[in-house]
Amino acid sequence: MLQHLSDTLLRLVPTRYQTAARQFLKFGVTGTIGAVVDFSIYNLLTRGFGFTAFYYILGQRIIVANNVSVLLAIISNFVLNKYWTFRDPSKKLVQQGVGYFVLNAFTWVLNQLLMSFFTFQVPLVSAVFGSQKDNAAKALAIGVILFVNFFGSKFFVFRKRASFI
Repeated sequence: MLQHLSDTLLRLVPTRYQTAARQFLKFGVTGTIGAVVDFSIYNLLTRGFGFTAFYYILGQRIIVANNVSVLLAIISNFVLNKYWTFRDPSKKLVQQGVGYFVLNAFTWVLNQLLMSFFTFQVPLVSAVFGSQKDNAAKALAIGVILFVNFFGSKFFVFRKRASFI
């Protein structure tokens, strides 16, 4: 059923963009799995173990548990993106891993700052979500960096190089 739905959606996209659209759909599935890893680890640390430590960067309170959960999600997403989303069978694991982690170092910092900003600086998030404001802030941060991660992964990390042979 999911395959049928994705095929139906892809037929609405012009033919020349269907490969990118298919990759974007797979990237969304991979990202969803990464989000499950991220939220699960984060909530296990904060709610399960009461780990609520934080530190300051640029005047923003950064939640340590978010550092851990996002890092584990990045690792799981790298593996899924390499072998499933972008179907890259190349043996350039170290080179691509470095590229992926350079890209994600940027989005990781952005994630930390955005989550902190939404959690501690936006009263509306607190008013609407109360004790779950940190989870809502995580979701907002992920939504903002989704496109940076997709285009960076597609055109920087897993890009197909032209073959002249």
